[in-house]
Amino acid sequence: MKTTFNFLLTLMLVGLACLKSTVAAAQDPGWVLLGSINAPLPPYELCYYKILQMNATTDRYASVIELNVQANPNYYNQQGIYRIMVSKYEGLTDRFNGMEIKCIGGNPGVATFYVYNNALWVRANYGWGVIQYRNISQAYNSPLVPTPFGQTITAPAGYIATADFSGLKCDFVNNVFYKLPATSSGGDEIISGKMGIGLTPTYQLHVSSPANPSAAAAYIWGENYGTAIGTLDTTSARYAFSVFGNSYADASARAGGRKQLFFVRGDGNVGIGTAAPQSKLAVNGDITARKIRVTQSGWADFVFQPGYQLPSLGEVEAYINAHQHLPGIPSAAEVTKDGIDLGDMNKQLLQKIEELTLYIIELKKEMQQQHSEIKQLKATLNK
Repeated sequence: MKTTFNFLLTLMLVGLACLKSTVAAAQDPGWVLLGSINAPLPPYELCYYKILQMNATTDRYASVIELNVQANPNYYNQQGIYRIMVSKYEGLTDRFNGMEIKCIGGNPGVATFYVYNNALWVRANYGWGVIQYRNISQAYNSPLVPTPFGQTITAPAGYIATADFSGLKCDFVNNVFYKLPATSSGGDEIISGKMGIGLTPTYQLHVSSPANPSAAAAYIWGENYGTAIGTLDTTSARYAFSVFGNSYADASARAGGRKQLFFVRGDGNVGIGTAAPQSKLAVNGDITARKIRVTQSGWADFVFQPGYQLPSLGEVEAYINAHQHLPGIPSAAEVTKDGIDLGDMNKQLLQKIEELTLYIIELKKEMQQQHSEIKQLKATLNK
């Protein structure tokens, strides 16, 4: 009995050791050299590698592979690690089922991936280094290209999608490809698709939204108020972005609905305090600024040109009596109706100042002439 028990125990231990060895071989995290980034001879072109493929039509894939692109070590942003997930069931004979390519560390722009229905190629975007891979998880067959991996400087042709900076989620069943978020080497977050906070997004941006009104393409909601504080819309007749609030500046509650704060119309017009901006920027309220610069295509210095015909003071007086405002200056009714163009108005006011200066110069000359004549008359009288 004891001998039989020891024999069975020995078989169990051997079996566990074999199982452990098999699992370790399938999920060994050690990096394996894929190849050099550059060709070995001048001009040292960047190399393309076919790393995944459908090795057999009856294969079944549920694999996770990581790729380590180590380019020039003199630069901090020329390295990156990518995780690739591939799926396929044995009934598919001509394509994968799905694939995901995502940078999980370093610079997501250090490599470009070329996606086919049944294969994946890669090329580093920076030179002087190596590309490594490791098999993280493999439940069934392996989609890795049998080693040694081929090295070519000829770019692959006929691919259906690429992933360079943003990762890519591939749905080969419906032939749809989605760009994934990426973190740049400087720490910036880049989101190419839809974003939802607190819910599944229906549009480009959804933040804690209850039922989505059909009048807008997306809403931004404030949990403190329970009502929409902003909306996004792709229809030009509506708003590309707008912000609402139902509180005053002192945080007291606003009765009677939401307060209109900021609007960007689909045609690019921006309104602050108004929901109907009729120009590129419309402000219903005061504007405070340290400096405002208005560009002009012309200025009023033409008044000082030799050929300028200065109106006589009599002509100016007649115009004022007839119209009750200066020539060239809009009337009070026109300003009330249409407002004023600051740049144009400053030019017109400068023109009047320059004309006044010419009038003063003429008057001074006349006064000097009169003074001279009076002086001569006094001298004659004294004699």
